[in-house]
Amino acid sequence: MKLFLTVALSLMMIALIAHAQSFPPAYPPPSYPPPAYAPPPPPPPGMIPAPSTSEVIPPPPSQPPVFQQAMPPAMPPAPSRVQQQPPIPPALQAQQQGNITFVSGGAGTEDRDALRQVENQYNLRLLFAARNGNYLAGIAVTLNDMRGNAVLDTIAEGPIFYAHVPPGRYRLTVSNQGQSQSRDISIGNGAVRQDFYWAGAS
Repeated sequence: MKLFLTVALSLMMIALIAHAQSFPPAYPPPSYPPPAYAPPPPPPPGMIPAPSTSEVIPPPPSQPPVFQQAMPPAMPPAPSRVQQQPPIPPALQAQQQGNITFVSGGAGTEDRDALRQVENQYNLRLLFAARNGNYLAGIAVTLNDMRGNAVLDTIAEGPIFYAHVPPGRYRLTVSNQGQSQSRDISIGNGAVRQDFYWAGAS
């Protein structure tokens, strides 16, 4: 009887051990608290860190950008078609005696050109020259009215002599080295031109 009980207990123990070995072993519970978070290491010197993905990107402008158009360079003004007249040389400045204005000169080409520009302002135009064609200067010019009063008495500084004389009749006398010539002239609306020549003058 004892032998039977011993065998039965042995069998039961074997059965319990076999049943216990059929379940998986229990895992140990996790350790708490979890390990602290370690931040990533800083970037090495000289390297620019990547921008944060949380950066806010501004929205595009509501209007397109306006591009300033380059202005073309200013063109120089077109030359005037009106020919500028050269100034009158100082030696040809008009002079005044009473109510008569006069100017003389013309020994050089520049003087003659300047006198041509103003000849329309004078109604008495005189020219002095020798018979051989040479121009003469230093001619004495005298203008008397019909009463014999001298209204103009001067020396021409060149072969051309212009004067603006009030309308009327006059006695014109010109002298070169003691040789005089006289003429009666009448000044009206138009211009009066008189040319005087001397033989043997130089």
